[in-house]
Amino acid sequence: MSKEHFDKIDKVIRQERLYANVDLNREDVMTRFGISRHRLNFLMTKYAGGMSFPQYINALRIEEANELITHHPEMSITEIAAEVGFTPSNLREQFKRQYGVTPQEYRQNL
Repeated sequence: MSKEHFDKIDKVIRQERLYANVDLNREDVMTRFGISRHRLNFLMTKYAGGMSFPQYINALRIEEANELITHHPEMSITEIAAEVGFTPSNLREQFKRQYGVTPQEYRQNL
């Protein structure tokens, strides 16, 4: 169970934008990489800053949502939520938790 294994998983999730699939779950990743739940949890805890799998996926979604909000003013918040794998209400909740403001408030302050 090495950092290289985590890096490979992370690279695929990012490059193929697996996180943008609203239905993505840890079983999908476990099957794709032939690893157990225990191993995936270990890799996440050790190499993803102690985040659980859902926290890690949400962090990737929020990261991309922030980029889209900042650089694509033509996109609505609803479109951005769909693009990154969130429902609009979930994006609002997660974004506010991360940044202390809603996506709309964040955009207005750019």
